[in-house]
Amino acid sequence: MNAIMIPDRTQHSSEASETKQLNINRYIPKSNILRKLTSIALLLSVALSLCSHANFENALKTYQSGNFAEAKRSFEALAAIGDRSSLFNLGVMHYRGELGEKDSVMAYVLMQLAIENSDSSKDEAFEKTKQLVFRKLSSEQKDQAKRLYRELIPTYGISNIRNNIYPKPLSDEDCTQKVRPIKRKTPSYPLSMLNTGKMGVTQAEYTISPEGYPRDILILRPSHKGFTKASISALRQFIYEPTIRQIPIYNHRNNIIYHIGKNGTDVTVKTKLLTKKLETLKSSANKGDVIAQYKYGTTLNTFKYFKSYLEKVDLQYSTANEWFTKAAKSGLPHAQFEIGRNMIAGRGCAVDQVNGYKWINAAAVGGYSPAQLSLAKIALSESELSQKKSLAAISWLRNASIANNYPAKVLLAWELSTSAHEQYRNGKEALTLLAGDTDNYYDNLRINETKAAAYAELGNFKKAVKFQKKAKKVAKKLKWTIPLIDERLALYENKKTYSGSYY
Repeated sequence: MNAIMIPDRTQHSSEASETKQLNINRYIPKSNILRKLTSIALLLSVALSLCSHANFENALKTYQSGNFAEAKRSFEALAAIGDRSSLFNLGVMHYRGELGEKDSVMAYVLMQLAIENSDSSKDEAFEKTKQLVFRKLSSEQKDQAKRLYRELIPTYGISNIRNNIYPKPLSDEDCTQKVRPIKRKTPSYPLSMLNTGKMGVTQAEYTISPEGYPRDILILRPSHKGFTKASISALRQFIYEPTIRQIPIYNHRNNIIYHIGKNGTDVTVKTKLLTKKLETLKSSANKGDVIAQYKYGTTLNTFKYFKSYLEKVDLQYSTANEWFTKAAKSGLPHAQFEIGRNMIAGRGCAVDQVNGYKWINAAAVGGYSPAQLSLAKIALSESELSQKKSLAAISWLRNASIANNYPAKVLLAWELSTSAHEQYRNGKEALTLLAGDTDNYYDNLRINETKAAAYAELGNFKKAVKFQKKAKKVAKKLKWTIPLIDERLALYENKKTYSGSYY
């Protein structure tokens, strides 16, 4: 482990002369020379990290808006995956007292960790800022800085991050056993697709409810819309083992495959087209095209279900993860979310929830709505939901809803209707959220229950009962047994609201 670098004061010119060499950004208060200089360091967007500064710019906008608590969360999320600018700026915020009391020791240590072992050491403004902070420390504070450095290097040291943040590859055969249904329904091949010889795959993501039912079904990437209806019909008839401790399993993925035998009408032609598509994407990906790297990874994952036709293509999940990782390093939120999910699920790699969630946090900061929804689900599923966590979840859901993410709208509407914290309740806003296009989200039961909860929050128990009964009919048609439906109905019939999580 490297010892902390304590610079010699005699190596530097005065604060005044250093400041004259730098331009001062006009929005920063100008009453203090050191505050001026640190503000410049905060605004510098240089290539200091493992990832692109696209996400960093979002965090910076949050800081500039004056929302320091959220800016802190954003900078911490990016620093956790190796973003040196974000780590440096956490130091700046500690120095300026924007995270509570001014903490010069923490500020110096974070700046030191951000600068060493990275290109930031070549930047004069960053180095000067760190030296100015150091010269303000007393002898006792310098000793504190040495101790704090040793404590923080396992978390923020760049070599430690590089050793831990990336997935540890495993073959498909060695990966964790997938959750499998105890009852499944084989979908009917749509005649319109079969008659034209079309093969396809419908990728679905859903929640496995505590009772074992596929809920919140979201169709992600259908190869053709003609397969969607048949896929939804089949999935609704799947049943899983009831979940452990009645906790839902979020973001479970399944793929409904439609394919013809190798002697099908135009299988040979289709195989050549698939191979050509992969080769084109791979060529662009190898040239450093970040979008192509992400698309190549997702296409490999989709085509792996047609591996009998693509015998010469490496369709292992670990291969797709290599491309997701390349794009994630470059700052693409879509890829950061994908690699984070795969690390959490152990798809093509060893299970690593701690580092997987770091990538998802970074993707959420980058504005990717599925990542924001994922973080909100995590917060709202905790048994002891504090007001602070509830507010954070609502904030993520609002951001995702702005991006027209309908599952996020449904979850936000539920929270606005049933939150244990009354100041967050707003049944009118909840109904507005639910009125939008459901897009590729399929769970009428939940939509009806959420409308019922919203009307109950508004005091319109007649409509609350009406929509809750609609939900009950949907469950009955699907032959699902869900005790909470009757419990909520009884509350509304007695003119009482429901408070708590959906599952």
